[in-house]
Formats: sequence, structure tokens, C-alpha cells
Amino acid sequence: MLYLTLSILSSCTLLWMFRYFSDKNLNIQGIITVNYITCLISTLVVNADTLNFQSMRDEPLNGYAFLLGGLFIITFNIMSKTVTHFGIMISSVTQKMSLIAPIMIGVLFYAENLTIFRIIGIIAAMSAIVVINMPFNKDPEQKRKWILWLYPLLTWLLSSIIDSAFYLLGKSTGSNQSALFLAVLFGTAATLGFFFMIFHKIKNGLKIPWHILPFGITLGISNFMSIHYLMKAIGQGWDASLMFPINNVGIIAISMLGALLIFKEKANQYKLMGVALAISAVLLIALS
Repeated sequence: MLYLTLSILSSCTLLWMFRYFSDKNLNIQGIITVNYITCLISTLVVNADTLNFQSMRDEPLNGYAFLLGGLFIITFNIMSKTVTHFGIMISSVTQKMSLIAPIMIGVLFYAENLTIFRIIGIIAAMSAIVVINMPFNKDPEQKRKWILWLYPLLTWLLSSIIDSAFYLLGKSTGSNQSALFLAVLFGTAATLGFFFMIFHKIKNGLKIPWHILPFGITLGISNFMSIHYLMKAIGQGWDASLMFPINNVGIIAISMLGALLIFKEKANQYKLMGVALAISAVLLIALS
């Protein structure tokens, strides 16, 4: 239970840090780049005894790792925008309702049962995404900038793709391959972020903000820990159908508490109803 708790707290810390960076108007793009460099270094250090880079050329999943690396850095940037414009509660719910995707993959391609609880859970999850973003027309500023609603939608969509990829990875690889997969993934994300920073610097003549290094390193450690301890929990023999719902409920509930107590986010009836639906959805899916 310790590893799962550490993974949940690390994931919540990511959302809280994005909110802090937004409030302080920090260079989030640069922070995210440093974050992935830190993730790569952490992966190499922690898995130094098991990584075998000589097998990289023969590893068929590396192509997917490269693609996911690019997707990771895009998703992180969009998630930070979601936190900035809509707050922690909406971001956590839209992100964690991505659990629908691997469930549907399991049903369609691995003959997993689609029970009545799962059906109701999926409906509740989709309802949570809609309800927590309501009302759509009462905020004049948000009405004028309707394009901003793409951020929660893309957060859910891209998180669904990532969760599905890791689900398929877990079905087809061992722990050593997973460590190599993560190293390639984080390395790709870090490289793309670095080149984007250089391009941005050349194009706009901006200085590289070295003061963001501590923030990027802190974010990277939390990001790595959220994945590392989740994999540790899996290694302890947790049933995935129980572990992932607990993980998602924990992140939604604890990140919401942090949003209310630390950042004083306002929780209207729609947000509270959306969070309740999201937690109910995860519990229903767990019961199935």
C-alpha cells in the first residue's frame, strides 16, 4: 500500500505544481523540458542494473516509445493549460476519466467482460466530464474564449491514448523492457522539449530562464515517482482492476482537497457533482 500511496501523492503534486507555476507566471514550457530530463536521469539511475541498451536496435517497441515521448510532452503542456484556465479539479477529473479507454481495449481485444457495473461506470465517467465543465454559458469570459474548452477535451483524449499504450505495454512486455521503454520515452520528450526551447530562443531572442531549473527538477522527480511507484505497486502483485481505480480515486479526491485548501479554488455544485460522478465511476468499474 505504501508504493501506491506514494504514487498517488506524487501525481497530485504534479497538478498542484502546475497550478503554482501558473499563479507565479513561470515559464512552464521550460520547466516541462527540465522535468523530462530529470525523469530520464532518474530512470537511468534507478534501473542501472537492469537496462540493456545493446538490445535497443532489436526492440520493436522503441518506435512506439519515440511516438509516446512526443505525445507525453504535448500532453503535459496541454494539461498545464487546463490547470491554468480551469483549475485542478477539472484537470484531475478529465485526466483520470481516461481509464475508459483501456477498459474498452480490454473488452474489444482481450475478451474481458463488459459487466453491468462497467457499463454504468463508463456512463458515469462520461457524465462526470460533461458535468464538471458546466455551466457552459454563464461565464462571459469563457464564452468569448470557447476555444479554451479544447484543453480539457484534449487532456482527456491524449491521456486516454497514453493509458491505452501503457495497458498494451503491460500486456506484452516484462519489467526490463518497460524500463528501457520509459528511458527511450523520457529521452525523446526531453530532446523534443530542448529543441523547442532552442527554436523559441532563436525565433524570439529570449534568454534561457535558468532560474526555472529547481522547479523543473522538482516536477521531474514527482513525475518519475508517480510512474516508478505505480510500477512497484504492480510488482507487489496488486490486481490491476483494483489498483488503478484506487489510484484514480485517490488522485481525484486528494488533488481536490489541495485545490480547495491550498489554492482556494471555488467548488460550485457542478464541480462537486462531477467529482462525485468520477469517483462513483471508478468504484463501479472496480466492483466489476
